[in-house]
Amino acid sequence: MTSPEDKSAVPSNSTAEGSVPRTKRSLRAALWGKVRGRKMPVEGFELIPKPIFPGGDNVELTDKTKRANYLVPSIDAVNPKQLTPVELHQLYAGTSVPQHRYLAPSLAAAVSSPAIALDPAKWFAGIGDVNLAKLVKDWLHTTGSTAYEQLNDVGLDLNTGQLTGVVTVKQNIGYSGGPSTAGSREFVAFWADWGSGFQYQGTTSAAVHDYNGIPAAGLEYKVFLPVNLFEHEQPCSEGLRTVKVRAVLSWNTPPSITNPNAPVVWGNSLEGLLLIPSPQVAPADHPVLFPNGRLPSNREQMESSGFPQEQTELSFRREFRLQPFKNGVTSE
Repeated sequence: MTSPEDKSAVPSNSTAEGSVPRTKRSLRAALWGKVRGRKMPVEGFELIPKPIFPGGDNVELTDKTKRANYLVPSIDAVNPKQLTPVELHQLYAGTSVPQHRYLAPSLAAAVSSPAIALDPAKWFAGIGDVNLAKLVKDWLHTTGSTAYEQLNDVGLDLNTGQLTGVVTVKQNIGYSGGPSTAGSREFVAFWADWGSGFQYQGTTSAAVHDYNGIPAAGLEYKVFLPVNLFEHEQPCSEGLRTVKVRAVLSWNTPPSITNPNAPVVWGNSLEGLLLIPSPQVAPADHPVLFPNGRLPSNREQMESSGFPQEQTELSFRREFRLQPFKNGVTSE
């Protein structure tokens, strides 16, 4: 997480974390919290074919419909290509990316394949200048390297009920190709200790690619994993309910799902103590009204926040949990 001394420049219209946007009547909101600026990649898009109608050529379209749907020629979208070991070797020849980095997925596959283990040279056919003995040695002796990526944050999104992690990509190259290729993936496995040791919660991932000119601080990717928090809630009268979470980052090879402490080649692990919010229970037959999605709770705050007043919705529940953007009024 960013330290309090972080002085990263941010646009003048940035908001403090946990506050409403700045307006003439809400300048005090920025006095509590901090401001953080980071660079995040924005994915490109693919062109898709023109619409296909049921019935194919048997469907007759009016001139008006034809003009609406066929203004531009159809361009088929293609699936990004997964580069082969030979293509990766050619791509990174003469660069700073070591062979045990870009050939790591092939090495991991070779370890688990008896056929490849009997004749490993066949797996790297077409790569004439590979020293297989040195390649395997370098790969086996690389443990928990954060030279290319690092897991810097683990948290809990209360609005969506998801475990979250922030992965920082540090280099321009070394991620199995540019944005026009399949690239590679940063896998993050989450573990939670509810009181009886770490239990595997699931694995999520984010696609990463080679990019030219990334900032010195790197690019940040956020990963999410839905979890069931409701069964672990407890009333506030019983004290705080916390959970110890461990997240394990592994580049291009999923981390272990049976051992939370299993080493990884490229990546790291991070632990955090997260607070599980208590359910807010109203007295019997006394409903509680609260703004949905953490909108301002009174007219003065609403007028100064910039939220469109006509879109404010309230939820009507006796026992409730945060449910942002839920339509209508509900009760339990």
